[in-house]
Amino acid sequence: MTKRIIHIFADTPHHYKPMQQFFSQQCTPDAEQQFWVKTPEPIPNFLNYKDNTELFSLLESTAKEDQIVFHGSFDMHVWKKLLFHSVTKRSSCVLWGAELYRHTKANRTIKERIVHVLHALVINRYKHVFALNKGDASLAQRVLFKRNVKVLPYPLIGMKVERDREQLTSEKPLKILVGNSASSSNNHIDALNKLAHLAGESVEIIMPLNYGGEQSYIDEVIKHATALFGNKFNAITTMLNKQDYDKLLNDVHLTVFAQHRQQGLYVAYAMLLMGKPMFLLSNTSSYTYLTELGFEIHKTDEVASMNFSELKELINKDNNRNPDLMNQHFTEQVLAPKWRDMLEKLHG
Repeated sequence: MTKRIIHIFADTPHHYKPMQQFFSQQCTPDAEQQFWVKTPEPIPNFLNYKDNTELFSLLESTAKEDQIVFHGSFDMHVWKKLLFHSVTKRSSCVLWGAELYRHTKANRTIKERIVHVLHALVINRYKHVFALNKGDASLAQRVLFKRNVKVLPYPLIGMKVERDREQLTSEKPLKILVGNSASSSNNHIDALNKLAHLAGESVEIIMPLNYGGEQSYIDEVIKHATALFGNKFNAITTMLNKQDYDKLLNDVHLTVFAQHRQQGLYVAYAMLLMGKPMFLLSNTSSYTYLTELGFEIHKTDEVASMNFSELKELINKDNNRNPDLMNQHFTEQVLAPKWRDMLEKLHG
């Protein structure tokens, strides 16, 4: 029987589509690969499941030689079923980070503590567990009690860099990207408050609010941003295809993140590849990991004390170090052999 590696993704198109391309074109192990994704309708190159019932029906149909890779582990209802399912013995998981941080909150409820224990039990049944950086690997070992969590970053896939940057003028303002999604973990209001002193300058505050958040939260963020910046605020509330999203990232001048966890890796990697300033909270695993590798990362708290002229100087500063380091660590070409080696070992 042909060996199969089955990749299981949640419904996050900007993640599962590039990764399917990466595994199919750049990282092909000596096994058949299948790609499952939670979507209401079928999409090319994927087998879709509509809900957890369909997911477990598909899992029941797999052969004992098949290896399963969960990309992200977020749904406690899936954990409960996996806890007593033999498929976990031939399953591995790539932790995104968000699943871990829920277990570090102060004053957790009894239900949240039970969910924590459930998550740890499931994770320890997996064959292999991977994290995207060293900080998250250490956190997984600490909060989920999983030994030997390996580090295996996702690559930056298919990002096209426009080499000619537009000059800042009164007609072309300083474009600041805030956050990467509508998820409340972006702490948009905190980031906006740190930028409020720039409201009288020639700026455009661009905020992707097109997926991942509750409508009530999105409305609150838009109301706050509009009160601070008026028509200088640009909320993106419709999904962008990859070409338009990449164009947006090429157009902005700098990015400000205020989330307390690793998030928005595609945006972060794109900024680093293009040598554009990026602000991260210094207590995040992303900040620690990237600075340890030598990247120049700015602290989010510092943007509140930087005036318009200082930000323009930062933008105009040539930064070849970050693009060079990106090419060393996070391109498809660099990471494909590592991912291929991991997939080959799943059958070992």
